[in-house]
Amino acid sequence: MSQIEPDFINLSEHDGTVKLLRIAAGWDLKQFDGENIDVDLSCFILNKDGKTREDADFVFYNNLKSADLAVRHLGDNRTGFGENDDEAIIIDISALSYDVYKIVFVVSIYMADERDQDFTHVERSFVRVVNEENDTEMARDDMTETFKDNTGVVFCELERAGTEWHFRKIHQPLANGLKQAAESYDCIIASIG
Repeated sequence: MSQIEPDFINLSEHDGTVKLLRIAAGWDLKQFDGENIDVDLSCFILNKDGKTREDADFVFYNNLKSADLAVRHLGDNRTGFGENDDEAIIIDISALSYDVYKIVFVVSIYMADERDQDFTHVERSFVRVVNEENDTEMARDDMTETFKDNTGVVFCELERAGTEWHFRKIHQPLANGLKQAAESYDCIIASIG
């Protein structure tokens, strides 16, 4: 599949029986002579006000599961090597609380400021939505923009509309990476790199 056209897909119309979604991200690193770049996939589980309900609604490399276990991160890939998915998050949409309105996905560079790294060193980033039960790709977003001088990107979101779920690409740059995203969703984390 190529880049999403349009920027929005009704996943429920695509497959009304889907219960488990895998949100998978991949990227390649441009030639870089410094320290290895560690790109991370994270998500924020949001209420109707666009805020996390509790700190466990921030699922990332240091918190691999939401409190209700409906959202699970499959682990940190610190190199990005390989041609397939680099990191993934599984979402049991049937187990999500009814006060969850949106799940936002962020791709960010770990310790970017300390290592003087940004997205000029990353290329061929993508996020795809897969029906985990039958391994069918339902949506894909190949990010073609460059995010020079930024250390994170709000890549895409899943949004609930009644009983339906929609996938939308966002591509909002974050100059201050994952910390900036966490603060914007009212999530207080002491240190996230």
